[in-house]
Amino acid sequence: MYKVPLTSQIACIILTALFFFAFSVAREPRGWRRLFQSLFSKSGDFSVNKNKVIDESLKKYGICVAMVLLVADVSLFVWGVTYPDRMKAAMQTPEERDKLSEIRKNLGAAGSEGARHAVGQ
Repeated sequence: MYKVPLTSQIACIILTALFFFAFSVAREPRGWRRLFQSLFSKSGDFSVNKNKVIDESLKKYGICVAMVLLVADVSLFVWGVTYPDRMKAAMQTPEERDKLSEIRKNLGAAGSEGARHAVGQ
């Protein structure tokens, strides 16, 4: 069983929620713009051309922000899943590292000899 750090799990959940929010804004910007305008704008400031520009900007930048959040989320997920292996490697003594490198060297030599026999050299 993997022991993924709790901070990594929480950050992944938050980044996933932010990704879904940013993607939903980018996918349907008109509803979000109308909600924002109804809450924060004066009722006399509405212009069709201005609203169209705002919708296009929300769509363009929303997709970029959503993709950045997705890349950060996936990177953090991979970092969290590989955390136990990285910590195990960091906690090894020099003798254990030497032993593992010797084993890898022997396996690499045996693998190349087997490949030469299969090719017929």
